[in-house]
Amino acid sequence: MRRFIIAGAFILAAGSAAHADVVLTKSPDLGPYWHPVSDHSTYVYTNSFVAPVTGTVTSLGTWLVTASAGTAPSTIVFEVFGNASGAPDPTSVLAQTNALAFTLDTLTFESAAPTSSAVLTAGETYWFAISAVGQNGGDSEYQVGGHTQNSEGIVDNGTFWYSNDPSGLNFGGSYNVPEMAFSVTLSGSAAIPEPVSLAILGTGLGGLALTRRRRS
Repeated sequence: MRRFIIAGAFILAAGSAAHADVVLTKSPDLGPYWHPVSDHSTYVYTNSFVAPVTGTVTSLGTWLVTASAGTAPSTIVFEVFGNASGAPDPTSVLAQTNALAFTLDTLTFESAAPTSSAVLTAGETYWFAISAVGQNGGDSEYQVGGHTQNSEGIVDNGTFWYSNDPSGLNFGGSYNVPEMAFSVTLSGSAAIPEPVSLAILGTGLGGLALTRRRRS
């Protein structure tokens, strides 16, 4: 009987493990760094990252400043690309937001939930992307924050790639250092018992103590 009480309590506690958001953030510790991105300049910026957990993308964001003051804001989207032999694969779009447009005088964090999202696998390499391909936005351009490679406890040797191709399929070059600043939020599972589960566990242990007392 004692074994059944303990086993049941732990199973119920573990079975209701909560889902927790896991955020991978590369902050703009270098300030506004990369040259403007828009639909009439550089079309796509991407930066590699390693998924910290297995989960669905729930938010994408980066730090932006409008580089062309007094002009209509260009339209962009935030995306996650698959990885192809160590390079971004723009034909594999795993997450994408709606079209976004901002007028920002200072470097500001902007984020959005994706309208479509796939499950990323822990330990696999993916690419965060800012893309103006097919957006036909305004005349402004955005400058993106820069991140020191392997800083803030994130050791993944991330790489920055860019595309001047209107189709966004061909990348003109890459940099190993520095990286682009960005943030990706994944909804993964964490073994954190909820209050109800803890109460069940306590009840089970209490029952065990009562059983021992009666036998005494």
